Amino acid sequence: MLEVINLRKTYFQGKIPVHAVDGISFRVAPGEFVAITGPSGSGKSTLLNLISSLDQPTEGDVRIEGRSIISLSDAERTKLRRRSLGFIFQFFNLLPTMSAADNVALPLMLEGKKRKPSYQRAAEILERVGLGHRLNHRPDELSGGEQQRVAIARALVFDPGLILADEPTGNLDSKSGVQIMEMVAALSRDFKKTVVMVTHDPSCWSYSERLIRIVDGQIHSIEENKRA
Repeated sequence: MLEVINLRKTYFQGKIPVHAVDGISFRVAPGEFVAITGPSGSGKSTLLNLISSLDQPTEGDVRIEGRSIISLSDAERTKLRRRSLGFIFQFFNLLPTMSAADNVALPLMLEGKKRKPSYQRAAEILERVGLGHRLNHRPDELSGGEQQRVAIARALVFDPGLILADEPTGNLDSKSGVQIMEMVAALSRDFKKTVVMVTHDPSCWSYSERLIRIVDGQIHSIEENKRA
């Protein structure tokens, strides 16, 4: 599903090169749940941005379903992110003046889908994440955990094969964090989605099937999770 090949990203501080990602390679199988962790500044968020094509590497390649995304045009990368990738962010990124249904239906309508089927799809996905009774509530009327469920529903609206999660519990209390991690794990287990999650939280690691530790832009270790 996902292949990262000798990926490098180098920045310059004046004339001094900084290797944020320094020769990383790994594969993620279809339906697998992989967590990426490391200390602050280790390069894990930069790596996620490269996988999602939000940033371009200095060297190397990223292949999704066998297709290189590095050579795509800006328009093609935008299309890829909308239709083939689902994003779950730490701070939810919901539009505050819009309801849960609005936030989930909007990406479909931006792609040219008609209003009625877009809202039918939104209602279906929100029901799946346990928010069928909260369709018309705005983000400020929802708890942090509920807002993250809306974000998960939005990530699923195009039925993407690959879900990218960036610190999905970082803005939640411990109880809500457990609920969200169970839901993220279910995306891989029950919805057959490939999940790549960046997190610094050790309580999240056990939900994944493999844990990739990154230090100074390089893979330090890859651990199989026997508890998954």
